[in-house]
Amino acid sequence: MGNALDSTLIAAFRGSRSTMLRGLGPLLVLIALVAISAIIAPGVIEADSLVSFLSDAAPIIALVIGGTLPILAGSIDLSVAGVASLTGVLVVVLNPIFGPWTSIVVILIAMTFGATQGFLHSWLQLPSFIVTLGTLSMLSGLALLLSNATAEPIPDNDLFVTYLSDSTADIPNTVIALIVIIAVLASLLRYLRLGRDIYALGTGERAAIMSAVNVVAVRTIVFAISAGCAAVAGLFLISITAFSSPTLAGNLLLLSIVGVVLGGTAISGGVGGLFPAVVGGLITSWLRIVTVIIGVQPTAQNIVFGLTALVAVALTTDRSKLGIIK
Repeated sequence: MGNALDSTLIAAFRGSRSTMLRGLGPLLVLIALVAISAIIAPGVIEADSLVSFLSDAAPIIALVIGGTLPILAGSIDLSVAGVASLTGVLVVVLNPIFGPWTSIVVILIAMTFGATQGFLHSWLQLPSFIVTLGTLSMLSGLALLLSNATAEPIPDNDLFVTYLSDSTADIPNTVIALIVIIAVLASLLRYLRLGRDIYALGTGERAAIMSAVNVVAVRTIVFAISAGCAAVAGLFLISITAFSSPTLAGNLLLLSIVGVVLGGTAISGGVGGLFPAVVGGLITSWLRIVTVIIGVQPTAQNIVFGLTALVAVALTTDRSKLGIIK
């Protein structure tokens, strides 16, 4: 089994040409997109523009990183956008109770919710697609119910949101927080058995069970991490917009999945890692800039991202692991 942190990149240096293409291809695509954009609009690569881009990309990258782990384990989490939207609503609703620590409490609530749906998905042997699609609908409805379908300003006494809305040495604190999250998750996957178990599950669940992998525990943990990252993405969003909305992250579900597959993580599981997730999130975020530069209407951008997702899934799916395509 390859390195738990980044099996794709390591395999790229050891494996065949096709494996190398899968490993380095997304990075080359990102470089090409930036180069083409710089030729058309040189201002996009100025320092201020790049800092602003990283701040805007942080929510998507957080969603992609979180969503990558369930996919690596052979599942999928479609509830991330609902968690991100509900996070902003809960920060407002629960602030009278928890005051400056509200956002931290909300992250813990999100992780508990994610662990619960991961446990139910694995213990009851329910398809993750159905479980998380159902919870996405529930979370979206709950966000509308708690907010009365209206946007609310974010309380100014929340410590974490206040920190995220500021910057340190001209670097947005959202970017610093994102780097810390990536470092922590990379360490967990690199040095704990959890990383190996996630790849084992994605590669073959029956073989993983025979190797004493605790399937229920692993899926419970990866869904908890996914929901935690989604909650942080929601905090990133409200720190930028300064208000909460029940539909704040409604359009980010497709982008998060596009980011996962564009980074080279196979939708069939077992192939990918955190580095490809970060690259995929950057590509997806930069594609939004490219669509603006070439004049694609905002209403047509989802068509571009939908087509991109289809092509990326077609290129990254490991068909040797699939029996019948339904």
